[in-house]
Amino acid sequence: MPTYYVWTMDDVGAGGSDVVDAMRQTCACWESFGVRGTLFVVPKPHGAPMSPEWIEALNAMRERGHDLQLHGLTHEDCFEFGPPNWPATDIVPDFIPEFERRRDELMPRYTLERLQARIEEGLALMQENFGVQPTAFRAPCGAISRPMFEALARVGIRYQSAMFISGTGYDHLPHRPGAIAQRWVTDIPHTPFRWYSGVVELPVLNEYTWRGAWQREAEFLALAKEDVSRIAQESEVAVLLTHTHGVGDNLDYARRLIGSVIAHVRENGLGDFATLGELIASGRIEQAVRGAGPDILAV
Repeated sequence: MPTYYVWTMDDVGAGGSDVVDAMRQTCACWESFGVRGTLFVVPKPHGAPMSPEWIEALNAMRERGHDLQLHGLTHEDCFEFGPPNWPATDIVPDFIPEFERRRDELMPRYTLERLQARIEEGLALMQENFGVQPTAFRAPCGAISRPMFEALARVGIRYQSAMFISGTGYDHLPHRPGAIAQRWVTDIPHTPFRWYSGVVELPVLNEYTWRGAWQREAEFLALAKEDVSRIAQESEVAVLLTHTHGVGDNLDYARRLIGSVIAHVRENGLGDFATLGELIASGRIEQAVRGAGPDILAV
């Protein structure tokens, strides 16, 4: 079976015209290679209605074949659906002590009823603004909890994508180790796996367009090629992550990175590209599931 690579973008729907433009230009770049992306949409950014500019732009992307999925509800902080997870806790080390300071305030958020209500509100807004019914979810900052998975199962969302295979895409940050070299985790499967409440987790391979990555372009392009080559030997689905602010940090670099990865996949016969929605609808995600995930969530 070939490996299907999925380009995803987070934080879509939040921010002003500059990030709307970054999203549009990234989608145009994907399209120039005959590829469509999966956009994880924040339907009520920071608790406010999505701007008309975003709604218009996302409806245009949907009509051009890009995939709209659900990225939480408000993304007002990184504690929306559970405690922040790695590598977010490496990007912002203060997340761990902040959670402990706010534990009494935050834990009541993570009841099944409250989390289900947030997801249902997000689904209603996606239907109202875009006429779509998301089939996949990504918790902001990878902040997840057991009740979140049960809430997803209850509303009929059977696919979630937040756990990382590798966090080396953030090692260029000033407080991180600095070595841009392949280093994959061993505590979770590298393939899609069935996890809490029967929801399938689609692990994220890596991110190569975080702010400032362009300053070490040659290393990041080499890492991306190495990653997509290796995952083709291990999984039939590979999820690649971008952020609106990351691609907007240097669009020319983002275009070169995207083009380099797509060319490498195609020239080496590693597989093809698809959206999460397409892979879910076709049943290919289920075919790619290999076993169950470990019981590692404390909340």
